[in-house]
Amino acid sequence: MQFFLRFTALTVEVDGKAEKGAWSSRFVALTPGTHRVDVYFRYLFKARCCEAGTTVEVSEGQVVELEYRAPQLMTSPGRLTAVH
Repeated sequence: MQFFLRFTALTVEVDGKAEKGAWSSRFVALTPGTHRVDVYFRYLFKARCCEAGTTVEVSEGQVVELEYRAPQLMTSPGRLTAVH
């Protein structure tokens, strides 16, 4: 599956605002507070394939690192977890 995912754009949605991009690290500047983060990609006819989401609390000057993992099966949800 990894090979096919190289040809798809990963979408990172923060508080309902979506940004498409490559499967790589990215930095999103946020104001302090609570934010909803969802990650997914379009695959064939499914607009939000392997979606995963979480809510993060960001303090002033804090960096919160999240890691998205696509599942082995395209019918399963992905995983989005905080990296400590």
